[in-house]
Amino acid sequence: MIQLPPQPERDWIGSMEQLAGARLVTLAEGTGRGDRMVLVNNGSGLNFTIAPDRGMDLVECAFMGVPLAFRTPVGYSSGTRFEPAGYGWLRNWQGGLLTTAGLRNAGNPNGEFGLHGRISNSPAESFGIEEGLDDMGRYRIIITGTLREAAMFGENLRMRRTISTGYQDNSIHLVDEITNCNPQEEVLQILYHCNFGYPFATPEMQFTTNGGSITARTPKAEQNINVWNRLEAPTPDYEEECFFHDLPVDDAGRRHFSVFNPICGVGVELDFSADELSNFVQWKNCQTGNYALGLEPCNVSLAGRAADMASGKARILKPYETMNTDLILRFHQH
Repeated sequence: MIQLPPQPERDWIGSMEQLAGARLVTLAEGTGRGDRMVLVNNGSGLNFTIAPDRGMDLVECAFMGVPLAFRTPVGYSSGTRFEPAGYGWLRNWQGGLLTTAGLRNAGNPNGEFGLHGRISNSPAESFGIEEGLDDMGRYRIIITGTLREAAMFGENLRMRRTISTGYQDNSIHLVDEITNCNPQEEVLQILYHCNFGYPFATPEMQFTTNGGSITARTPKAEQNINVWNRLEAPTPDYEEECFFHDLPVDDAGRRHFSVFNPICGVGVELDFSADELSNFVQWKNCQTGNYALGLEPCNVSLAGRAADMASGKARILKPYETMNTDLILRFHQH
């Protein structure tokens, strides 16, 4: 694509950078020193960052000046600091708008497979940023990169990620193409951990679904299943809760889940492909100092790789098979 402004803006400006664009920078200090970051501005109130060296995940996000994403006490941290065993993943989790869990385990650690897998700590290669007009004359920003999870005598998975937005398009479109490059089958587990925090996530937040059943993950969540759609005030000893939503599928083969905060007047809709992302998890963590809401399209039970294999629910990727997922986050203001 050629970098030109769309009409009628082209008569007023010399460069699209005046209105929107993406800029590649490098962190200069702290535990994330040396990592690449992409700063994206869509020109109509949506700003977000992408971490190419951390699974091409989405980190900061603000809409109409309102910060949306939850961040952990870890801050920016390089994937080279990853501790793969057990719950070590949490020691390097930055939080952010979207963290990818997988590709061989998403959920409880078991054996060699630690919590939420390795991919979010992996750097992208064949990375690129493209800006310009598409065939419809719309200004688009497209970021692409390839991630690999592989070992000698082991797995050989490739994930090609494409993240796109556009001038005056208040959405982020994420598409993954995951290929098993081995002549043997592989279990493929993936979860998109979308994380929202204060001032967007507060007790005033409103939830909207198209219906469907709800199942609690723990006894505490079961006790509170009737208030799954209410965030409590920050509580020091709060025990996290998870709810599984069996969301209905629309005529286009997609599922939807929306949240809106009337105090800041901002809402977000998750719109994702139902064929490969068969489950949806809602994570409530109203703990003082770590206040977060997680909305998580996935293909796992959270019980871990071994449990999903034993139950027959694990997604088996055949030799040389490619699995595609599609997730859109739409942002709006009332």
